[in-house]
Amino acid sequence: MTLPTAFFDRDGSEGRFVPTALCRGPWSNDHQHGGPPSALLAGAMARFGGDDGGGFFLARMTVEMLRPIPLAPLEVVVEPAGLGRKVQRLHARLLAGGTDVLRAAGLRIRRAAAPLALPEGGPTLALPSGAPGEGELFQFPFFQTEVAYHRAIDFRIARGTWARGPVTVWARPTVPLVAGEPTLPIERVAVLVDAESGFCPPLDPAGHTFVNPDLTLLLDRDLDGEWLGLDIRSTARPHGIGLAESALFDGHGVLGRSAQTLVIEAR
Repeated sequence: MTLPTAFFDRDGSEGRFVPTALCRGPWSNDHQHGGPPSALLAGAMARFGGDDGGGFFLARMTVEMLRPIPLAPLEVVVEPAGLGRKVQRLHARLLAGGTDVLRAAGLRIRRAAAPLALPEGGPTLALPSGAPGEGELFQFPFFQTEVAYHRAIDFRIARGTWARGPVTVWARPTVPLVAGEPTLPIERVAVLVDAESGFCPPLDPAGHTFVNPDLTLLLDRDLDGEWLGLDIRSTARPHGIGLAESALFDGHGVLGRSAQTLVIEAR
C-alpha cells in the first residue's frame, strides 16, 4: 500500500493547500480529521508577519469547527486583531470553496530577549517510564477506510488501556504537514491534540460517536523533539455532552494543556 507523503500539498500560491487522503477523518470518508487543518491555522498564525515563532510565541489557540471540512482545496487567511509590542492577537480562517469551515483565535507573546533567572519548579506530572515513544503500538480501530489520518500517526500507549478510562500516550506524525516544507513544533502539536478524544475515547466507538466542535490549546514552551505526550481524561454525560482534556508533555516535562468539548450521540 502506497501512502501520500504529507497531509497537504501546496496549491502553488500563498495560503492555498490541497489535502491528501491522510487528512480523512473517522466519521465520514468525505471529510477531514480536525487535526491537520487546525495545524494549518496554527502554522499560519505562528508565521504571521514573517515570524517563524522565533520572535513571538503562539501561547494560545482556540479553534471553532464551523462545519465538516471537505477533502477539497483550502485557503488560509490570517488577520490581525491587535498587534502590541508584547502581545499580539490574531484571527485565522480556513475556507473551502469560499466558505469558512474553521475559525481560530490566537494569542502570541513576545519571547524574552534573554533567558530569565527563575526559581526551580513549575508544572509537574508523573511522566511515563522509559524514553519518549516507548509503549504499546496502537492502531485506531474505528476509521472507515484504510488510508486516512490514522495511517500518518505513530501512537503508543504508555499507561492505561484504550477506551477504558484515562490513558497516557506518546504520539507523533510520521509525515510533514505540507509536502517539502519543515513542520513547526506548534504544527506538530496541533496535528495531534485534536485526536485526544480518539486516543482516550469517552465511550466505546462501536456504540457512540463523540465529535468535537472546538479545540483549545495552551502552551508555555515549544515541543522539544518529535514525540508529544498526552495525559488524557475524557467524560461523557447522559445529556449528550462530553469533555476531553490533556496535560501535554515531552521528555523534559510539561509544556501545556489542551481541551475539546464533545457532542455525544448513539450510533
